[in-house]
Amino acid sequence: MQDDTVEVAFCDLCGTSVPIADMAAGTAVRHQNKTVGACCLGALRPSGAAVIPPVDGLRTGAPSTAGEVRLMPVAIVLLAAVAGATIFLDYRLTSADSVMRQNYAQLAEAQAADGRALAGMVVTMDAVPRRAELDVVVAKLAELAIESTAARTSQQKEIETVRLDVAAVGKEQRTQIAQFIDYRPLIEDLRQRQLRLVDLVTTLRVVSPVAAVPVVPEPGPATPAEASGPPGLPPALAEQVKKLQATDPAARFEAVDELLRSKDPAVLTHLLPLARDPDNFVRRLTVEGLGEFKRPEAVEGLLVALADADEYVRETAWRALKEVTGQKIPFETGASKDARARAVQKWQDWWDKNKATFGA
Repeated sequence: MQDDTVEVAFCDLCGTSVPIADMAAGTAVRHQNKTVGACCLGALRPSGAAVIPPVDGLRTGAPSTAGEVRLMPVAIVLLAAVAGATIFLDYRLTSADSVMRQNYAQLAEAQAADGRALAGMVVTMDAVPRRAELDVVVAKLAELAIESTAARTSQQKEIETVRLDVAAVGKEQRTQIAQFIDYRPLIEDLRQRQLRLVDLVTTLRVVSPVAAVPVVPEPGPATPAEASGPPGLPPALAEQVKKLQATDPAARFEAVDELLRSKDPAVLTHLLPLARDPDNFVRRLTVEGLGEFKRPEAVEGLLVALADADEYVRETAWRALKEVTGQKIPFETGASKDARARAVQKWQDWWDKNKATFGA
């Protein structure tokens, strides 16, 4: 069988395939393991130079002509330059490829990060309410603001009403406190007197077990004046006026109370002397009752009671004076004697100016 294998080389200048037959024909040369094909050899030879078929010396590496000997160094230099340029270009291409690959990796990573950011933004934007929803919320808030303002106004009105009610209750309470008379000291004084009387009776029984029984004269016929009692009073009130002369303080206290309950102006003349009664309780009850009579003699009796020795009587007289006159002149019932005297003088000065027109 015939061998059809064809040996082929490549030009080191341009990379074109060079058949072995071209080298045998002289259209291609090979020197120092460098091959120059017919594609590039014509440009290296001088114009007019004939192609000389190779001889045995060419196959052994010896030049056949003087012209080819001169071209070989040039070809070698060109081959070296091409090789250097190829190496440089290969280095630059490798560097550029590496930089391009790094840039591509960075770009891919940046694109991935941007994609993740965009995905997160999409999720976030899905959760953001739309303009229409915001308009509904704004409208609801406006309605709530109007309702809140109306509720606040209504609440302020209710608070003001409650405040006025509380102020009225406080005023009523203060009025009741001002009119309230504490009878506890009086009751305690009565109890102590009763205990002293019991002790005195017990002592008298021990010292004198047999007491003489006083002879009570039989009552004679009553005179017309005694039978009718004080003029101008009903019999029941006249009987209470008689009890005002009793030696028992409890009887006088009871009589004063009954006369005051009647609210009859005719009893005022009989009550005024009781404002100086020896018993503190009788004086205090009398002074308290004088405040219910808007008469000049009642005011004068109360002015005298402001100087009473008992503090409770003085306080009761001051409250009764404010009630009957409508004046608010201060008076400290527990102050010193000189301070009380100055306060009493203020009341007296006012009374001297207004006595003529009082009760008119």
